[in-house]
Amino acid sequence: MITIAERIRVPHPPEIVWEVLSDPATVVSCIDGSELGEQHEDGTFDARLAVKFAAIKVGFAARISLDLDEAERTGRMEARGADSRGSTRVQGNAAFAVSPTATGSEVALDGVIELNGQLASLVTTGAAVVVDRMTRTFSEKLEATCAERDPATAGRGAALVPHTPAAQRLTAWLGRVWRRVRDLRASRQARTHARKSGA
Repeated sequence: MITIAERIRVPHPPEIVWEVLSDPATVVSCIDGSELGEQHEDGTFDARLAVKFAAIKVGFAARISLDLDEAERTGRMEARGADSRGSTRVQGNAAFAVSPTATGSEVALDGVIELNGQLASLVTTGAAVVVDRMTRTFSEKLEATCAERDPATAGRGAALVPHTPAAQRLTAWLGRVWRRVRDLRASRQARTHARKSGA
C-alpha cells in the first residue's frame, strides 16, 4: 500500500488554484507521463499514466471518478485499473482541499493506493522516490499554470520563480555559486592591487 500525504504551497489565490484543480484535463497536463482519455456518460473518465521505477517503466490505465465541492473547494478522486500487461491491479482514492494562506494557497492531498499482482512489490518499494519526484514536478507545473490564469501574474511567464522545494534548492545553489564567483573576483582584485602597490 502506498500512502500519500502532501502539502503544496502555491503563491496564488485559492479561486485560481481551485479553477485549475477542478479541471481534469488541466490536472492531467500537470502530471508527467499522464494522458486523459475518453469521458463516459456516468461522468467517469479514462486516464493513462507511465511511471519509471528504477530502470523499469510501467504504464497504467485506469477508470477515474471525480467528485467536487466547489463551495468548500474540496474534491475526492477514485481510480481503478491495471498495468498494460494486466498482471498488476491498482485501485486508489485521494481527497484534496484548497485553503487560503498568507501568501496564496495550500493544497492538501491525502490518499491511498493499493496494488496487487506481479509488479506490486517493485512499485511499492520505489514508491517514496517516485511520489517525491512526481510531487515536485506537479507543484512546478501547477504553479506555472496558476500563474498564467492569475491576473496579477499573467504574462510574466519566465520572470516567475516557483516556490517549490526543487526551485528553492536551485535558487540557493545559484546564490552560492554567485557568492563564490564574487569572492574569487574580490580576492583577485586584492592581489592585483597588492602587486601594484608593492611595485
